[in-house]
Amino acid sequence: MIDKTSHSDIHRTTALTPGPEMVEPSRFRIRDVKIDGQGAVVTVKGGGSHQLSFDVLHDCPGCGNAVNQVIVGLAGQDRAQASVWNGKQRSGGGLKAVNAGTRVEALAEDNPGPAQWVNVSCDLVVPDEIGVYSIRARYAQAYQGRLMTTEGRAIPQPEYQDVLGWWKVDRPEGPGPESAIGTIIVEAKSDRR
Repeated sequence: MIDKTSHSDIHRTTALTPGPEMVEPSRFRIRDVKIDGQGAVVTVKGGGSHQLSFDVLHDCPGCGNAVNQVIVGLAGQDRAQASVWNGKQRSGGGLKAVNAGTRVEALAEDNPGPAQWVNVSCDLVVPDEIGVYSIRARYAQAYQGRLMTTEGRAIPQPEYQDVLGWWKVDRPEGPGPESAIGTIIVEAKSDRR
C-alpha cells in the first residue's frame, strides 16, 4: 500500500489518526470531522469524490479587517481542493456580502459578537490509487472564498481559484501533519466476475 500522507515520495510515513480537534494557532479550530457521514478515518474501495463535513471556529482578533478563508485538500498536492469558510475575524453571525460591488465580492461571515462554531461541508476527490490520503486544512487571506455553511450552500458560489493557491504559501511542502483533519484509505476495488 502506498502512503500518501507525506510531503515527498522519499519520506513516506504512516498516516496519523487525527486528534479530536485540529488547531491553526491564532486562527481557527476544527472538530467533529466526518467523511461520507462517518468518522474522520474511512476506508473506501477505489478513489473518487467524498463528502467532507466538520465544525469550524474561526477566532482571529489579530486579523483586523482582512477577509480570511479556511481551505482543505490532500497532503502532497500542489493546491487545496476547496475553500469552505470565508469571513472576517469571527465565525458565525449569519451570511453577509463582503467587498460588495467589487470584483472580489463574496459571501462571508462577519460576526460582531463572540466566535461561534459553524458546520461546513464540501466534496474532495481522492485518486483511484491504493494508498492512505491525509486530509489537511489551513488558512488563507485571498479576498474571496466559498462559505459552505448550510446557509451559504443554499446560494450558488463559484470555487474561487486564487484561494486554492494558498496551499503552499509560507509552507513550501503544503500543510504538515499538524494540519491533519482526516484520513481516507483507498483499497483495491473488488473484482466481480
